[in-house]
Amino acid sequence: PMVKAFVRANGLDKITQDSKKRKFGIVTTGKAWLDVQQALADLGISEAFAEEIGLSVYKIACTWPLEPEGLKEFAADLDEILVVEEKRSLIEEQAARVLYDLDNRPKLVGKVDEKETVLLPSDGELTPRIVAAAIASRLRLRDLPKEILEGISIAEANDSGNAMPAAPVSRSPWFCSGCPHNSSTNVPEGSRAMAGIGCHTMAVYMPNRRTETYTHMGAEGANWIGQSPFTNEKHIFQNLGDGTYYHSGLMAIRAAVAADINITYKILFNDAVAMTGGQPFDGPLSPWQISLQVHAEGTKKIVVVTDEPDKYAANVNWAPGVTIHHRDDLDKIQRELREVKGVTALIYDQTCAAEKRRRRKRGTFPDPAKRVFINDLVCEGCGDCGVVSNCVSVKPLETEFGRKRIIDQSSCNKDFSCVKGFCPSFVTVEGGTLKKPEIKEVNSSDIDVDNPAAGLAEPETPTIDGSYNILVTGIGGTGVVTVGALLGMAAHLEGKGASILDQTGLAQKNGAVMSHVRITAAAADLGGTRIPNRQTDLVVGCDLVVAASKDALESYGLGRTRAIINGHVVPVAAFTLAPDLAMDRNTLTGLVADSIGREKSEFIDSTTIATALMGDSIAANLFLLGFAFQKGTVPLSLASIEQAIELNGVAVQSNKKSFAWGRKAAADQTLVTEIALPDAPVSFERKLETLDEMIQRRKAFLTDYQNTRYAKRYANLVNVVRDAESKLGTGSEFLSTAVARYFFKLMAYKDEYEVARLYTDGAFDKKVADQFEGDFKLKFHLAPPILAKKDAETGHLKKQEYGPWMMKSFRVLAKFKFLRGTSLDPFGRTDERKEEVFLIKEYEETLSDILGTLTTENLSLAVEIAEIPENIRGFGHVKARHLDAAKAARESLFNSYKNGDVTSLAAE
Repeated sequence: PMVKAFVRANGLDKITQDSKKRKFGIVTTGKAWLDVQQALADLGISEAFAEEIGLSVYKIACTWPLEPEGLKEFAADLDEILVVEEKRSLIEEQAARVLYDLDNRPKLVGKVDEKETVLLPSDGELTPRIVAAAIASRLRLRDLPKEILEGISIAEANDSGNAMPAAPVSRSPWFCSGCPHNSSTNVPEGSRAMAGIGCHTMAVYMPNRRTETYTHMGAEGANWIGQSPFTNEKHIFQNLGDGTYYHSGLMAIRAAVAADINITYKILFNDAVAMTGGQPFDGPLSPWQISLQVHAEGTKKIVVVTDEPDKYAANVNWAPGVTIHHRDDLDKIQRELREVKGVTALIYDQTCAAEKRRRRKRGTFPDPAKRVFINDLVCEGCGDCGVVSNCVSVKPLETEFGRKRIIDQSSCNKDFSCVKGFCPSFVTVEGGTLKKPEIKEVNSSDIDVDNPAAGLAEPETPTIDGSYNILVTGIGGTGVVTVGALLGMAAHLEGKGASILDQTGLAQKNGAVMSHVRITAAAADLGGTRIPNRQTDLVVGCDLVVAASKDALESYGLGRTRAIINGHVVPVAAFTLAPDLAMDRNTLTGLVADSIGREKSEFIDSTTIATALMGDSIAANLFLLGFAFQKGTVPLSLASIEQAIELNGVAVQSNKKSFAWGRKAAADQTLVTEIALPDAPVSFERKLETLDEMIQRRKAFLTDYQNTRYAKRYANLVNVVRDAESKLGTGSEFLSTAVARYFFKLMAYKDEYEVARLYTDGAFDKKVADQFEGDFKLKFHLAPPILAKKDAETGHLKKQEYGPWMMKSFRVLAKFKFLRGTSLDPFGRTDERKEEVFLIKEYEETLSDILGTLTTENLSLAVEIAEIPENIRGFGHVKARHLDAAKAARESLFNSYKNGDVTSLAAE
C-alpha cells in the first residue's frame, strides 16, 4: 500500500499521449513504451490522427504493485485497452483485477486477443515491428476513417518489404583465440559433457565438443543426479566455471557427492568472469583452495591440469593426493577419471585469453617473445591445426596452389596449441618483434603521414529529419560497440539526442555484433532504441558477413540507406572445423547492394589497408568510420567525434590517426592504397590464371621439385587430356584444368626432400623477414618418420621441437632429392611414400581409362574423378584418414563411369 500511495502522490504513472475523447488506450512501460512510440510513428499515426481516433497512451512507472486509481481514471471512457509489455503478462493481469468492477469496463487485450490469438509473444524481445502489428490488428477492428486505415496498410507494406534472402554463411559466437576452453572442453571419445553458465556454454553449439544441455548457476550436474539411475551411461563430465563455482557451484558438487553419482566436475579456473567483460570473481579463490574445498566435500580424486605445470610454488598447500599434469595429458587424465566410482574433480587452470591480452597491454602479464608462423608452401590445407586448436586466429590463405593457412598475428593470443597440428609447416619465431608498417615516402604536398587528414575540409553533414539511424555491424571483440559509443558520445557533446542499442550476447566472442545508434535533434525526440525495418540511414559495416545477415538486411531501406562496408571477408569461426567452407565476397556484397541500391553502397578493404598503415587490424573500424564521415554520411562534427575519442581514453592518438587515415582514403583512396600497399594494391578479385599459365607455373615448380624429365611427365598427361577434351567440340576445358591442378598435386607430394627444399629455396626466408624484425631464431615442429616416437594412446607419430640448426639439415637434405624414387631413398621405404608413388601411377591409369570412353554426357563425372586428389591432404595419419575417404569416393565414381551412370556424387 505504501508503494501504491507513493506512486500516486508523486504522479509517476503518466498519460504520455492523450485525446479529448478517449476510445482506444495503450498501457505500457519502460522499453516497451519506446517501442510503442516508434510503432505509432512507423504506422503514420500522428498526434492529429491519434486525436481523431481517440488513441491515448498510459506509461506505467512501477510495474508491481500497480497503482490502481490512476489506471481507473485513464480507463474511464475507453472501450478497449491494449497492454504492451515484455515477457509475461505482469501488468495485464493486475489491470484485469483493477478494472474488473468498473461499470463501464473496457475490453482488455495484451498477450492474446479475445479469441486467444497471440498478439504479443511472451518469449524473446518485443520490437517496434511486432508492436505495430498488434496495434494495427486492433485498429482495423474499429470504425476508423478510410484514409487512416489505408495509411496503416501502406506503412505495414513498407515495413515488411520483400522477404530477405539468407546469407550463405553466418557469424556464430566462438571461443577467443587462445581461449582455455578450446582445450578444456574436449572430452575423450565415448564420453560427453554438460555445460553450465559461462563462456564454456558455447561448447554446446560446437559439433566437435560432445557437450549437451546447460542449467542455471548452482545446479551443474544436478540433472545427472536425476538421470543417472535410469540410463546405462555410467559417467558424465560437467563443466563448471570458476566464477560460478564460487557463486554457488560448490553446492552442486556437494549434492552430487550426497547422491553418490559417477561424475567428473571440470572446474575451469580462468582467473576472470570473462563472459560479462573480464571482471574478477567475488572473493579470494585459487586452484589449491578449490582442491581443499572439494576434498572436504568428499570427492574421490582431484587432478590439476594446466598449460604451465611448473608455475606453482613448492610450498603450495594442495589437498591430499592432488597430482598436477600438463594440458597435453588432458585426454589421458579424463579417461582415468571416468573409471573412478563417485565424484571426481579436474581443475583446469589456464588464464582467460582475453584477460591475458588486456593485461599484456597494461604490462601486468608476461608476454613471451614467441610467435607462430606457417610456411604456406609446406601447408597442405588439411585443417588439422584448426581442429586441434579450435582457434579463430588460424585463417585461410588463398594461393595459386589452393587454400592454405596463415596465423593472424593481430588476434593471436600466443596459446601455441595450433602447433600440435600434424604438419611440418609450423615454426615458432622466438625473439625479435613483428615488423612495424613502413609507410611509403610521398611528396609532402600529397600527404602528411603523421596527420594524414591535414588540410581536408569537413564534409557537409546530413540533415536530421526525425531521427538519423546508424547501424554498425561487426565481429565481437573488435571494437564495434566502441564505434557505437563514440557516435553516441559525440551526439551528446553536440546537445543532440542519442540512443544506443548493442546486440551482443554471446556474440561478444567472435560472433555477430550490431550497434543501433539513433541520433535526434533533441533527446525528447527519441523513440525506440532499435532501428525499425527499412529505416537505416547509414550502415557502417565493419564486417561484411554481419552486414549481409538477415537481421541487418531487414533494416535497410531501398533508396534511403547509405552503406560504407569493409569489403574484407573475415572467415567465420566455423572455418576452424570446415576447411573448405566457402566465403564468397561477391554474394555477400550483392546482398547488401541489391537491398539498398548499388549506387548507395561502397566497399573498401579497411582491414588490409588499416593493418598495413597502423600495424594492427583493430584499427580497421575507426578507419572505416573516418571514411564514412568524410563521405558526408555522419550527422556529427569532426570536433565532437575527436573529443569522444579523447574521452574514451584508450589508444587515443592511434584511434585519432586511424580515423584520419580513413578520412584521407575517402578523399583519395588511390593514394592511400598506394601508401599502405605499394607492392600489392588492394583488389578484391584475384586475376584468374589461364590454363596455359597454370601448366607453365606447375611445370617450373616440378622441375625444381625433381627435374625436367619429371616435369615433362606432368605436361604430357595434361596435353593428352587437353587434346581429348577439345575433340568433344564443347569448348570446355574443365577436365583439362582439373588434371592440370590435381595431377600436379599428386606429383608434388611433400616428402622429406620437398619439405627441406621449401624451407631453403629463399621464399620462406623472405616471408619471415617481411613479418619479423630484430634478433630472432626459428624453432621447427616436426615428426620425421624415421626419428619420431609414437603416442602410446593413438599410435600416431609425435611432433618434437627442433632448433635453428635444422635449417642446415634442410639445406643438406634438399640436395639429395635425386634419391627420390630410387632404391637408395631411405624415406621411400615407408608406407606413406609408397602410397604416394602408387597414387601418381593410378591417376595416370585412371585418366587413360576415362579418355577411352569420354563423351559430352559423362564429362562432368570425369571431372569429378579427376578432382578427387583435392581431398587427399595432410601428413601422416591425417593424410591416411583423408586418403581412405578419397579412395571410397574414387571407387564409387569410377564404377558409375564404367557402368555408364552419369549421376555424380555431387548431384546425389
